[in-house]
Amino acid sequence: MTDVGATRILVVEDDEVGATLLVELLGTLGEVHWATSAEQASEVLARRDWDLLVSDIDLPGVDGLELVRLVKRQRPQLAILILSGHSSFEHAVAAMRAGADDYLTKPFDPPGLLEKAQALIERTRAKRAAGSEIVLAVGAHPDDVEIGVGGILLRHAAQGHRVTVLTLTGGEAGGVATERAAESQRAAELMSARLIHADLADTSVSEGGATIGTIVDVIDEVRPTTVYTHTSRDVHQDHRNAHSATLVAARTISRVFCYQAPSTTVEFKPTRFVAIDEFMEAKLEVIRAYASQVKIRGYLDEELLRATARYWSRFSQVRYVEPLEVVRDSDAVQVSPNRYGAVQLPEQVLDAG
Repeated sequence: MTDVGATRILVVEDDEVGATLLVELLGTLGEVHWATSAEQASEVLARRDWDLLVSDIDLPGVDGLELVRLVKRQRPQLAILILSGHSSFEHAVAAMRAGADDYLTKPFDPPGLLEKAQALIERTRAKRAAGSEIVLAVGAHPDDVEIGVGGILLRHAAQGHRVTVLTLTGGEAGGVATERAAESQRAAELMSARLIHADLADTSVSEGGATIGTIVDVIDEVRPTTVYTHTSRDVHQDHRNAHSATLVAARTISRVFCYQAPSTTVEFKPTRFVAIDEFMEAKLEVIRAYASQVKIRGYLDEELLRATARYWSRFSQVRYVEPLEVVRDSDAVQVSPNRYGAVQLPEQVLDAG
């Protein structure tokens, strides 16, 4: 049987009686949460990783099939079981075409439901194991990550890797925080990424305890195998301090890379050049999600973004590239027992890979 403490199941059902039955029954397999709508489910899904989604089709507002499509775009590894009062073959086919992994009609046989749920939980875990890389990209402001490694993150997602974006501030110094938060969420959805939006003060990000603690908390939850962050070679203090804090917080992570920002200086010295040819157009679409900034920031001009990626391709055999400085790319790292240990890590390890 699946370890109850390690398994998370989300039930989406607007009928309280039916939901209560499902929560009690599926509670024998793990930790069960209940959402009454697709909109609420989307919010809950974004907060953590899940092993199984169980949903009705007939939901208030956005229906269950549209929820399935949305979830499969954002979390392709998550198994989905549709429970529906519609017993027609056409409804079952529609659910499977939307991306559902299995379909059961109501009323259902409890042992049969548990058997299917257990199998789907194992399917989710098998897919995660196959795409075992877990990626965390840290940015000081909304759009930092997308500019620096948007194409790389799209590439990770296409390979089935789990991608999380941590944005440390609301970017309130450069626009309306609520508007920028909504734009960040849309950008994350386009990258099939999970967004974690912290609330540090824009222009006042420190390299010390508050910033380190924020990043450590996310690393402890996400358990990334690869981390992307700002370079230290940057004129923006938030970027430099985010870089320093990330190096301390991610000192146990074996793969750490630094990306370019519009405020990066000519001292930026990348030695890793990642091809994004097939993701360049998708990256530009992600950038368009930041509509409030595209209007006023010249560095978000699509021609400039394309030209920048084209420039870095001079070090490769492809057309479009995102450049990275390599902090560390190894199989094992010495673990420090100190949460905020002042471990001095090399800024860059030259690697022509």
